[in-house]
Amino acid sequence: MMRYPLVKKLIFIALTTSMIAAMLLLFIKLIPEDPLKDIEAAREAIAKARDHNSVIYSAKIFREARSYYDSAMISWKTENKRFILFRDYERVRMFASISQKKANEATKRTITRTNDLRAGLDHELARLHKEMEDFEKIFLSLPIPQDIKNKHVRGKLLVKEAEIAFEKGQYVAGNVKITEANEYITESYAYAREKLSDYFRNYNQWQELAKGTINESRNNGTYAIIIEKIPGVIHLYYEGVKKYTFEAEFGKNWMGDKMSSGDYATPEGRYIVTKKLSNGSTKYHKALMINYPNQQDLEEFNVRVQRGQLPSDARIGELIEIHGDGGRGGNWTEGCVALSNSDMDLIFKYASKGTPVTIIGSTMPLEKYISLR
Repeated sequence: MMRYPLVKKLIFIALTTSMIAAMLLLFIKLIPEDPLKDIEAAREAIAKARDHNSVIYSAKIFREARSYYDSAMISWKTENKRFILFRDYERVRMFASISQKKANEATKRTITRTNDLRAGLDHELARLHKEMEDFEKIFLSLPIPQDIKNKHVRGKLLVKEAEIAFEKGQYVAGNVKITEANEYITESYAYAREKLSDYFRNYNQWQELAKGTINESRNNGTYAIIIEKIPGVIHLYYEGVKKYTFEAEFGKNWMGDKMSSGDYATPEGRYIVTKKLSNGSTKYHKALMINYPNQQDLEEFNVRVQRGQLPSDARIGELIEIHGDGGRGGNWTEGCVALSNSDMDLIFKYASKGTPVTIIGSTMPLEKYISLR
């Protein structure tokens, strides 16, 4: 008889436990799912966008991603203050989802834009390096204003800064530098290119002078000297065949024909050797004096004076030589042509009184040296 109450009690406990367990399971099922995974996905997408520098290259859409993420966090915090069964995380998930999409879009746009910027910067660096190469190969020796050369130097420094930014992946900063550099380099390049283009208008005349001198050497079986200012060289011909080429230096204001005494210009035209100077008769090791001014120089000088292109008291100048003590790496004479002493020794050995000397701008067209675009 006593066993029945115990059985009933055990059954009651079992049923009560089952009901509590069932209610607990129901309660757990009714608890809304935490949006942590959505929040984490948005956070990771934003971190990835930041790592790609979207804050710089896709700033607007990156800010939008951050704004939606902040909205998700605020909404999540608000819902967590409510009773657990009354919480609704749908808005949290919506904001987190939009934030993730915006961040992914920012990353994608950033990658595209940085690739474009990198390619553009790489192209501009290559182009400016070509312009600087042209400038330094010829233009730095031109008698052009110092402020033009200073602009080239400033542009060159900015190109270097752009290269450093490029190596660091700072493409926006690099493009800012390269844009500024382009202004300096292009301006200095354009100035010098225009000056050279104007100078090379005499190219056909130079060609005729050079051909005439070579033919004279060939026909007479003699030596002849042709001097080019661009590049600065002196050629020794024998019987119309080029035998030697040496580097030469000219007057400080070498580009163009000599106008008058004291202009530091080296004359252009056809001349001959009138005297050989050595053994202390010249201060420049050895020298070949030429017949400047010749008849054509005198006539052109008089015309310039008559037209008012030169002052009435101007003098034409004289004592133009090919001499030694050169090899200084720049144009420094008062109008003469300078060679290193060893090169001068060789020229001096073969030249004689009457040897033709032709001085021109260049035997090659300007296009061989620079782009004319």
